[in-house]
Amino acid sequence: MRVLSGSARGVPLKTVPDMNTRPILDRIKKSLFSILETSTLILDARVADFYAGAGTQGIEALSRGAESCLFVERRADAADLLKENLAKTRLAEKAVVRCSDVSAVLPALLREHEPSRFDLILYDPPFVFSRESASRTEAEAEMALAGKLLFPGHARLVLRCEKKAEPPNPEGLSIVRHWTDGPHAFLFYGTHHV
Repeated sequence: MRVLSGSARGVPLKTVPDMNTRPILDRIKKSLFSILETSTLILDARVADFYAGAGTQGIEALSRGAESCLFVERRADAADLLKENLAKTRLAEKAVVRCSDVSAVLPALLREHEPSRFDLILYDPPFVFSRESASRTEAEAEMALAGKLLFPGHARLVLRCEKKAEPPNPEGLSIVRHWTDGPHAFLFYGTHHV
């Protein structure tokens, strides 16, 4: 696992050494970030990396010229590795790390006097959308909240999920691009008033 491009290119990144997080493979990350750069969603962008793990996606965005990144990860061990990775890549001054549940951070962000807004939200939850259960409804509601933090217009929420999954349908968001690679799918959501 390493930074693929930009100011921190080639810097190796630590990841959580267990099966409860899903670090993105370098090959897939390269394809995803090629799409994001082509879509002008990285340079000078305000980024949020929700369910960040050790931060490999958000750090890639910062390395490639994003203005800032808010990382949210509930596991303390993963958040510690994320901070180490930010220090090693010299990108810590552009980052805010919150060790908390995404479901707790989103309402707090929306309650701020001037709510935070993002050009790009990287959304990589551990929830498996292909297993239908009551938690799908909760996940869609959480995505809808996250969508309220997007700048109107060009901004995107990018969900990583399983290719075989029925795409989530969060209120206020619509799929503008669907890209698959092996068993993985990336769904690019925009706000309805685009």
